[in-house]
Amino acid sequence: MEEYDIEKTYVGDFIGIRGTVKIENGEHIVIGKNHWVGQGFEIIGQYLTNNTQYSYYVQGASLNWNIYVGSDTSTTTTVGMTSLVSPIGTAPGTAPNTKSNSGRYYSSSTTPIVLTWVAIWNAGTVSGTLGETGLYLWDMYYNTGIKPVTNASYATMPALASRLSAADGSFTAFAINTAAALTVTWTVSLVYA
Repeated sequence: MEEYDIEKTYVGDFIGIRGTVKIENGEHIVIGKNHWVGQGFEIIGQYLTNNTQYSYYVQGASLNWNIYVGSDTSTTTTVGMTSLVSPIGTAPGTAPNTKSNSGRYYSSSTTPIVLTWVAIWNAGTVSGTLGETGLYLWDMYYNTGIKPVTNASYATMPALASRLSAADGSFTAFAINTAAALTVTWTVSLVYA
C-alpha cells in the first residue's frame, strides 16, 4: 500500500477593520490610528450580521452617533472601556455644532465598506487640553439581546466604539485653539478577503 503525506490547509474568510482619525484645529493637524474597544467590535459585528435594521444609524439619523473630545493624557485604551475618561464638558462630552456622515455599504474582496463621520466644533465651543477623542455609536440592540429598543430610547444609550488617545501614543496632546474650529474626521474601512 502506497503512503501519502496529507497536507493540512486551512482556508477561511478574513475581515480587516482599519480606522484613521484626522484632527484639525488651527495650526494642529493630527492623523492617528483609532483603538477599538469591546463595544465597537460588538457594534461592527451586529452591523455585518443585521445590516437591514442596523445600518439605519450609519445612514444619517441625527441622534444615532456622535464624536466627543476629552482631556485625558495618561489612560491607555482598553477593550473594556465604555466612555472617555475625562470628557470636555458634561459627560459624555460637549457635542459638536455640526456633523455629517457618509459611507459605502457593500463589500467585496476588492471593494471595502467605508464609513466616515465628521464632527465640527465652532471656534470657542470647547477649550482645554485635547488628549482623547471617541466615536460613539448608538446600538439599536445594545444590552437588549435581539429585541430592538425604541427610537426614543437609543438616544440615551451612547456606546463608545473606538478611541484615539494621546496616552496610546496616537498623537501629542495639545491646547485647543479656541480661535479656530475643531474638526474630527473619523474613517473606518472593512476589507473582506
